[in-house]
Amino acid sequence: MDKAIKAAMEGLLRVATGETPHIRRANCPENGSDDRQVDCPACQAIERAEKLLHPQWADKAQILETVIRRLDIG
Repeated sequence: MDKAIKAAMEGLLRVATGETPHIRRANCPENGSDDRQVDCPACQAIERAEKLLHPQWADKAQILETVIRRLDIG
């Protein structure tokens, strides 16, 4: 697996488990990219993952499932 994709997926996992928290300012953490905060570590991780994974998995609902499957944790 590409190292950048693996790192992005691991970043999503840290967000999902709460290890990388949202700063919870303004509309962070809403579901839309317009609500993301540039200084929020969780929003940054999601943004990086979307940029790398979007061409491969257009359905965002599949991203976390794919992370779990690829990291062999589920």
